[in-house]
Amino acid sequence: MQPDVSFDGRRILFAYCDVKIAAPPGLGGHPDRRYHLYEVTADGSQLRQLTDGPYDDFSPRYLPDGRIVFISTRRGGWHRCGGRPGQGCENHTLALVNGDGSNPHPISFHETQEWDPAVLHDGRIIYTRWDYVDRHAVYYEQLWSTRPDGSGATIYFGNNTFNPVGIWEALPVPGSSKVMATAAAHHAMTAGSVILVDVTRGVDGPGPITRLTPDAPFPESETHVPPRGWHAPAGLIGPPPQPVEARRWPGHCYKSPYPLSEKYFLVAYSFDSLVGEPDPCPPNMFGLYFVDAFGNKELLYRDLNLSSVWPVPLRPRPRPAIVAAPRADSETADGLVIIQNVYDADPPLPPGSIKGLRILQVLPKSTAGINWPAVGIANASPGKQVLGTVPVEPDGSAYFRVPARKPLTFQVLDEKGQAVQVMRSIVYLQPGEMLACAGCHEPRNQAAPSTRLALALQRPPSSIRPGPDGSKPLSYPILVQPVLDRHCVRCHNPKRSDGGIVLTGQPQGHYTVSYNALAPLVRYSAWGGRPGDFRQINSEPLSRPNFFGARGSPLMHLLLRGHYDVVLSGEDIERLATWMDANALFYGTFNHADQARQQRGLPIAGPDLE
Repeated sequence: MQPDVSFDGRRILFAYCDVKIAAPPGLGGHPDRRYHLYEVTADGSQLRQLTDGPYDDFSPRYLPDGRIVFISTRRGGWHRCGGRPGQGCENHTLALVNGDGSNPHPISFHETQEWDPAVLHDGRIIYTRWDYVDRHAVYYEQLWSTRPDGSGATIYFGNNTFNPVGIWEALPVPGSSKVMATAAAHHAMTAGSVILVDVTRGVDGPGPITRLTPDAPFPESETHVPPRGWHAPAGLIGPPPQPVEARRWPGHCYKSPYPLSEKYFLVAYSFDSLVGEPDPCPPNMFGLYFVDAFGNKELLYRDLNLSSVWPVPLRPRPRPAIVAAPRADSETADGLVIIQNVYDADPPLPPGSIKGLRILQVLPKSTAGINWPAVGIANASPGKQVLGTVPVEPDGSAYFRVPARKPLTFQVLDEKGQAVQVMRSIVYLQPGEMLACAGCHEPRNQAAPSTRLALALQRPPSSIRPGPDGSKPLSYPILVQPVLDRHCVRCHNPKRSDGGIVLTGQPQGHYTVSYNALAPLVRYSAWGGRPGDFRQINSEPLSRPNFFGARGSPLMHLLLRGHYDVVLSGEDIERLATWMDANALFYGTFNHADQARQQRGLPIAGPDLE
């Protein structure tokens, strides 16, 4: 699958799975049916296997320095919102291997899936990342870029774009700064409509997108994908009107475009409708075509029994630039983060309102199966643990160390330690890497303003101040229950349940009595969440200040206003805010045995996958 031709046109790289082992019924695969990377010369001789082991390795691309970037399950973990308990889809992320097959290793530490790497003209890697931390699971499979060593991972296009719901199979257009890609569905195989993306016109929204095949609407956001239906883009309450071309040619789709120019491309095309999961598409639906931007199609090849996809010209092509990688003093070196001004934000934050920044680590799911075992009340929530906080200077700047190779998010905090604004995309740094941001949600196609040296850069980088006990590993019984025992249980216990509320720490179901009572009073983010909260929390183009976590929660509002004679200390407020801002999670692990210990209030060593 997904072949790539070497820059001299003499070798072909591809992934292959030995199908002699029968696949079991259902969605689960056989643990020994694995894709590995292979290389063969263009005449079909000198076949050699490059990777092996208990991993799936696929989507390989030659790098200009002779190495190979690919997608692999070597990172570990399972995706959060699919499969039955004990059965699901393994996480697969960017990985790197030498041209001779030695030293295969992950270069991405994202917590869920990535797809379709390709090499841009400037040597960076473009790929698709599924990025749904505390937001909708459907819309955020968009384009990202990184250096070949995994440093500099950043959004390329679409991180706050709802239509199309996802963009896959991006390739650079020869002689152009644009990329060609497939606007595809979330709940189906990668197929849909062919588009151009021009990031010189922006990094979000419809402006940078040119539709090369307007006869095929964007699946799942503009047309139904049976049997799944469709998902409304932000601001729409019904499907948009179908263009004339779509009414004339219902149901057809494209996939795996290979650009020859901005107007001409090779592509796989189907007259059949795209079918949503879990139903299969016809095995022979795609043939290969030469297509232009003016509506013409020329059949190149079609097999009546099998689909033909991923067309690639067998010829030499220009070698992209080689990107220099930052060098670390050691493999265990920290990363460094510089934020010039947290007030340079969209939407803007009031000057002087931010006193600190919290660093959270997002934990990959280490067990198979949708939302089981759950880590909190929020459906399909990622796991989290709080690494701690760092100061923000009066001018809004921050300069601090973070552990390398960990998926992180940041939250800016008020004077009480409550999150004013939250980050819902993952960042990770390689050892020795420095990440510099102008602000929060600042325009990515503009240079940072020229200002005096930030206050934070006039001192050494801050080390992370650990959070309260029970925040790493995250444990509601250790973090929150002691506050309730000190201030609340005397009035909210089985013998005296004022207001019908009991706040003791006894196990109840998957959680405890107090958690089941208090978690619904927290403004948490949940995929498929509570009525009225789902669209507001998950379908915002950008996260809104003061809406999520402690500052948006009725529970914290009640406590800060004053509740009878309860007087919370600064540490009490920090504990409660830390819990609420971590999406009101209960557990800090997906491990069943460790969850049983945490439910009883016992400590654990930490998550079994980071």
